Amino acid sequence: MNYQTKKSSLFLKKISRATTTFTQIWQVRNLWVLLVGAFLMMACDDPEEIGTELFGQDIGLAYTDTLTVDASTIQLDSMQTSGIPSVFVGSMSHPVFGDYTAKTFFQVTNIDTIKIDTAGTSAYKASLVESVDSLALYLVFRRVAGDTNKTQTFKVHRVKSSATPTVSKVYNTGDVLPDYDATPLATVTRSPLHPIRNATSTSEDTSKYSYVKVPLPMSLAKEIFAQRNLSSANAVVYDKFKDIIKGLVLVSESSQNAALSYFSVGQSMMDLSYHYTYTYRKTTGVDTTVSVNKTTSFYLSNGTAATGEQNVRWTNVTVNRKGALANLKKPADALKSTDAGGYVYMDNISGLAVKLKFPTLLNLKNNKNVAINKAELILEPDQPLSGFTRISNLVAIQENGANRPLRYTSTNGFVYANSETQISSYATKANSYTFNVTSALQNILSGKATANGWILTPTWIGLTSSTSTSVSVLSSSRIVAVEPVQAVFNAKNIKLKVYYTHISK
Repeated sequence: MNYQTKKSSLFLKKISRATTTFTQIWQVRNLWVLLVGAFLMMACDDPEEIGTELFGQDIGLAYTDTLTVDASTIQLDSMQTSGIPSVFVGSMSHPVFGDYTAKTFFQVTNIDTIKIDTAGTSAYKASLVESVDSLALYLVFRRVAGDTNKTQTFKVHRVKSSATPTVSKVYNTGDVLPDYDATPLATVTRSPLHPIRNATSTSEDTSKYSYVKVPLPMSLAKEIFAQRNLSSANAVVYDKFKDIIKGLVLVSESSQNAALSYFSVGQSMMDLSYHYTYTYRKTTGVDTTVSVNKTTSFYLSNGTAATGEQNVRWTNVTVNRKGALANLKKPADALKSTDAGGYVYMDNISGLAVKLKFPTLLNLKNNKNVAINKAELILEPDQPLSGFTRISNLVAIQENGANRPLRYTSTNGFVYANSETQISSYATKANSYTFNVTSALQNILSGKATANGWILTPTWIGLTSSTSTSVSVLSSSRIVAVEPVQAVFNAKNIKLKVYYTHISK
């Protein structure tokens, strides 16, 4: 093994052992001269003609994990709660994130009419007796955030006739619910809450999840039953039904440190049970009595976008923040980690996200040409706080310079921060989220990217890519409060690891 080979081998071993910033510089002039000389002898050219001065420069490989990462908690805009798989209610007090209170509005509609079917017997009908039996709301649990051992009292209110909710509007956590009657239609207390029959089930929206049954008054049942026997052309379904029952508001009263209950809009429903009997005389002169028991179901998630017959639903959330987070009062407010005990926070209910900047990144250049070989952004979270679940996936999007997500002009969608790893999944063994940010950092160093601020949030929407450019954007411009997840990061455990090549100018 010659001298140069031994030196290169030692250099590579040093890189593999590196844990902090170092730079290994070596001269390669003699090696390059030999190679170039051999090439020139074969080419019969004058070496002066190809610029051998280029090979006299210092070339180095380097690694660093000590670049400064400025971390802040920012308040995003109000989170969208219309059109998501859940409605949620309740109250929960959290020592870090504050006091949450949630109440929800939803509509129910039927697909089938309330039918009294005596088809084929009308010519001989002698009598018909109809009666409504019950009306009940079944709220199927999807998940719960908080203490399920605490008592919760659920109340259902009827929305006033003046309410005008519309499917054409996007509703957020900050939108006030429609006016509703102060006196509830029904009240049910669960003590303790204990929402899930099979805690080992990994699937949401299944029959393995229990429900809250809320019996509704017979007066409302009779009002709805009065819509029976209409012809199919005048069937009281979809929007026609919503003209009669504008909607319902669900609230939950509990101790402040109890729980938020998430109910599935795909499985929850309202059932109207009724029966009827009729007697008819056959052609033989014999009277026959028929008894029928039926149930008509009214669904929270119903209709199609094409017909505009979708139900309106959304959850209103208020948060009374505590401690340092109380400084986040409005969208785009920011709280530096240094002002929050060294920590930053994510919360998918009230819209807290983490903003990162890399103020010393450009120092890598140091009057050199720099090429990023590989770069990783690694975040190690603390253990989830009580009442929340761990975030499964994080998304990194670009920041617009004013603590808001950067939007792509033609689609208004949010722009991903990088192209290699757009969504990072939590790695249990390593206790970390890792983003490959090689091209993103190279774009900053080369000046192609004018800003180096990124916003990290839980994933809430899917990915699509522009067909006219290489820009990858999120398919929606809305931020959705899908589930009660959170993350707490010690800013010291957020690292930018960079492997790069540099050539002195």
